[in-house]
Amino acid sequence: MSEQLDDSVVRVCDAVISATTSHFLISLKIKFLSTSTNFGEIDELKLRNLTAVIGVSGPVRALVAFSFDMDLANHLLAIETEGLDIPSDEQVFYRLDMIAETVNLVLGHCTKNLAVTGQPIGLTPPIVLEDAGSLRRPKGAIFSSISHNTSYGVLDVVFITPPDLYGENLSISE
Repeated sequence: MSEQLDDSVVRVCDAVISATTSHFLISLKIKFLSTSTNFGEIDELKLRNLTAVIGVSGPVRALVAFSFDMDLANHLLAIETEGLDIPSDEQVFYRLDMIAETVNLVLGHCTKNLAVTGQPIGLTPPIVLEDAGSLRRPKGAIFSSISHNTSYGVLDVVFITPPDLYGENLSISE
């Protein structure tokens, strides 16, 4: 039986899609060449090289994951650190931090649209995963994803509800 997305999840998806598109196009000057969606019928999510996960709480609850392939992450790093001399032994640190900050910016811009009821919206600090492989959908969870193709690589934005099926380290809670 197919799981259905409720209105609050759709509201999160719409807000995140809008903020992601805006940030990439306006701030980063990266255009999405094509977009594909998969809502509700996903049993396993294959994560890309770098994935940042943030929890959204308040009247709307979900985990939102941004999964970047390495080419796109490297291009974003070049944009965000232009003019800086980064030692080669600190490249990984800067790349992980840049991924976390990109996701913070996008989701931060969503909070106004999500707080329509006047209740505060909470965001957890991002957890950045490297080459995490995949997430299997536990019973009762709904996975939805949107893949954005750019000239520099692919970004998947994934919505996981309800978020309390996963613990702090993205392990399945019993």
